[in-house]
Amino acid sequence: MMDLDTKLARGIEEIAAEVGGVVGVAVRDLRGGRALDLRADERFPSASVIKVPLLVELLARVEEGDFTLEQRVTLRDADKVPGSGVLSMLHEGLELTLEDLAHLAITVSDNTASNMLIDLLSPERVNARLASLGMETTRLERKFYDFEAREKGRDNWASARELADLLLRIEGRQVVSPSACEKILAVMRKQQFTGRIARLLPPETPVASKSGSISTACHDIGVIYAPAGPLALAVLTRDVGDESVAEGGIRHIARLVYHHWGTA
Repeated sequence: MMDLDTKLARGIEEIAAEVGGVVGVAVRDLRGGRALDLRADERFPSASVIKVPLLVELLARVEEGDFTLEQRVTLRDADKVPGSGVLSMLHEGLELTLEDLAHLAITVSDNTASNMLIDLLSPERVNARLASLGMETTRLERKFYDFEAREKGRDNWASARELADLLLRIEGRQVVSPSACEKILAVMRKQQFTGRIARLLPPETPVASKSGSISTACHDIGVIYAPAGPLALAVLTRDVGDESVAEGGIRHIARLVYHHWGTA
């Protein structure tokens, strides 16, 4: 008879095969110390999941005294980019705090807010932070909707292993101070896009998450607060062809993880 870990691994492999394309999965059990990986070291275009490392950098720099969350910046028309979010629809001259930008970047995946944070923090500093955390694949190399940078070979990248391990360390209050880690999770728990990891979990299950999508990739990462303890999950997909199929795969993997490791 297969044990729970083997059943979970095989179940994830079956779902990934049904989804097609390339599916990278990393699961971490904070309380039990278990880990499970499928193609977890492969590099994927990060889409908006790179906004979690951006939030980590912001909170770290606040702790280091470079900024305060109450610090204000002014929205300019030149800052506005298309895609998800609301700032591109609002008037120039609007004042926002850095905490406002953080909430917008994560909870509604606002690309303009994210780019304003990137201008403030710089990709170089974000990547230096990631390197200091032992992350070698996940990188922020350009702003959102910066197609000129993409044509020059600069893009944003991530691996499932590194993102799941980052979530594990945030939940363990180990990336920055415990209070800063709690702030990161508090922002992620207010996520408005809940159609992937959270969709098939039991109602009212707390999840701190961040999804991301571009034309070739569909992702979600998050901490699931299951009865048996927190579970960090990263599911990255590319070249699936149909985003609804990729989303369905993410939902079913999350439900499988919850039932195998979250309730036992």
